[in-house]
Amino acid sequence: MIINEQFIMGKHPDQSLCEDAIFISDDFIAVLDGVTSKSDKKFNDMSGGKAAAQIAIDVLKSAPANIIKAELFQQINNAVASLYNGTPTGEAAVCMIVYSNHHKEVWAIGDCQCIINNKSYTHEKLIDKELSELRSRVIAEALKNGTTITEIAENDIGRQAIMPQLKAQHQYANRTDHPYGYAVLNGTPIDPEAIVTYAVKNGDMVILASDGYPRLFDTLQKSEDYLAHILKTDPMCFNEYKSSKGLKKGNLSFDDRTYIKFIV
Repeated sequence: MIINEQFIMGKHPDQSLCEDAIFISDDFIAVLDGVTSKSDKKFNDMSGGKAAAQIAIDVLKSAPANIIKAELFQQINNAVASLYNGTPTGEAAVCMIVYSNHHKEVWAIGDCQCIINNKSYTHEKLIDKELSELRSRVIAEALKNGTTITEIAENDIGRQAIMPQLKAQHQYANRTDHPYGYAVLNGTPIDPEAIVTYAVKNGDMVILASDGYPRLFDTLQKSEDYLAHILKTDPMCFNEYKSSKGLKKGNLSFDDRTYIKFIV
């Protein structure tokens, strides 16, 4: 594997709060996206997303090169479950996309994204898409009624409007019996069929990234440039790029972001 580019940056000025992570070894390359916390609950003095991402890294460090995808994700999921003193309730959760050098495959759980030989693959959740649309409508209506974008940046009424649904969203985690069902490593049982798999071969170009990039391009600079464009023209992420959250005052972006490009 030849790594061409890699980058990680948290949305907060304090980079220790970043809930994204990256892992590189001879056997695996992975991008981990800890789910944004909806509460103040801590796990090992970390947010749930950061703690779950660290758990995933710890499992990857010791995983054998030939481990199969279902076993890898089950080990991570079991380790995330161990963070709780009882039944997992969803606060500690991580999405993940990983390349296995032994199997020559990319495996994804959750909404991380990738490019393989210039073809893009995204994994947006239906519930996220609908909540982003709802937040967009709330903000647009407020602007129409005289609220300024500066006021919304300081008090995101759109996110407040969808927060009850965001907090309740975990009830659909790893469910296959509901349209809002989605896959995530949060300590609850996962369906192996939910693991998205892409086959690759020697010489293929692969980019793995978290969903902190509104659009993924074949170079880091292009991806960063497009993000900069969104943060300038649509900082609250409700118009050109619709998201469940926008750029908070004082933050560097609307979300943590991670990008790695390599040749298999």
